[in-house]
Amino acid sequence: MYFAEVKEVIYVDDNPNLIYGLKVAPLGLYPQTEKNSASIVTVKPFNISVVRIPIVGEVVGVIQAPGSFASGLDSGLENYYVDVVSLQGNIHHNAIPTVQNKEVSGATSGNSNSYQEAAAGNTNDSKSAEIDSNFTENENIGIMQPYVGDVIFSGRYGQSIRFSTTPKSGKFTLPQNWSAGSEAAPITIIRNSEQKESPGKINGFITENFTDDDNSIIMASGQELVFEQASQVLTSINTNEITSWRDEKWGKTPQTLINSGRIVFNSQQQEIIAFAKNGIGLSSETNIAIDAENVIALNSKKIELGDEADQSLILGNDWESWMKDLVNAIGSLTAITPQGPTLPFRLAPQWPQVEQIMSKINELLSQLSYTKKSS
Repeated sequence: MYFAEVKEVIYVDDNPNLIYGLKVAPLGLYPQTEKNSASIVTVKPFNISVVRIPIVGEVVGVIQAPGSFASGLDSGLENYYVDVVSLQGNIHHNAIPTVQNKEVSGATSGNSNSYQEAAAGNTNDSKSAEIDSNFTENENIGIMQPYVGDVIFSGRYGQSIRFSTTPKSGKFTLPQNWSAGSEAAPITIIRNSEQKESPGKINGFITENFTDDDNSIIMASGQELVFEQASQVLTSINTNEITSWRDEKWGKTPQTLINSGRIVFNSQQQEIIAFAKNGIGLSSETNIAIDAENVIALNSKKIELGDEADQSLILGNDWESWMKDLVNAIGSLTAITPQGPTLPFRLAPQWPQVEQIMSKINELLSQLSYTKKSS
């Protein structure tokens, strides 16, 4: 194996044999001013399934192995890069473009006289190479705090996946935001968050914050999670005793926490289904809205609308029939006077006004909302 500085990253798929390829300059050779000079080597990823794309200025390890043109008569060795060398021990980038000799101003590729003149001091001032011009640096990127036995995968920009457990003890710069759980119970944390504040020092540790991180998914096996819930409107949830989460301090029961600025479930083909063994609680500091093109159906032994609901709804169709029967019964009544009984009320001159009002009863029935007497 030898080591080489990355001079160019191939981001196009023009050559199927150079997918994720690099152009690198082996360390210790003459300074390079052209990416296509004689000492530049083209390398491919050793494992194309798991690739960390280097940036210009980083150093990679390079090995030789059989290539796509290998045969029984020719080993067909090609150059492969295996990984980025952690020159700065930094997650964000490990580019030190001056790890090679400085670039000589005015020198041209393959011009040995220019290099000799540079060595003798007969040249323009040298200039330091810069890291990848396509790469945006973020000085706030920190390194994940390790806990006992962790396996951590980290991206350059604030992404990470942690496979962990609750440590029994240990001297940590930052404590973890989970605790308890049975011994060696696993916890998996996926995090994607822009880091706006610096950890305070170069390569300073950071850890997951289940409240403030932009996005996180925590799959816990009984650990108690530390975070702030977004809504405290809990009247119906408390009334119906959907409170195991609070009783357990967000722990004990295996759970998955999804935390983000916005969470979207979008099913393009079929349903979105939510099943729960012991209650479903929805809470919002503002509104909860449910829309459907056809039907919204609620089915339960009891449906309550509003806080401390204790009044029964009227069944519209039954009420309409009952009201018509009542009015008809009233229309059949007669009054007893000294002169004897009167004609039925429905024969009175004012009765047409009653019938006109009766004709509008069905207008009071909703064509949108329906209910039934009992389950």
